[in-house]
Amino acid sequence: MQRIHWQDGVTLLTGFALAIALFFLNVTPADGGSLTPATWNFVLVGIAAAALAATALLNFNIWEEWIEIVLGAWLIISPWVLGYSSVAILTWMAVIGGAVIVAMGATVVYADWPMKRR
Repeated sequence: MQRIHWQDGVTLLTGFALAIALFFLNVTPADGGSLTPATWNFVLVGIAAAALAATALLNFNIWEEWIEIVLGAWLIISPWVLGYSSVAILTWMAVIGGAVIVAMGATVVYADWPMKRR
């Protein structure tokens, strides 16, 4: 189905915000740890989510939404996997940003589910 979904606009903005957020926040790691994994995670996931959303706005394909859901799920669990869960602001950013991306992708998938049209 060829149409523009407002959810892709929200995902685009969320991805962009995630990609640039750590460059504007003054976050210090706990116990002398490194924020390098968190920074790379936010930048790469943010850029990927924004790129997928922009692509979906131009030419919709359902697979883009599924990849966004996976990226959002990864972002939700990434503080614990990459070891920056002790930094509360980054953990909350990852969980909330990931939840927004998952929710936006899931609503588009649900709205365009082929079995629903029968």
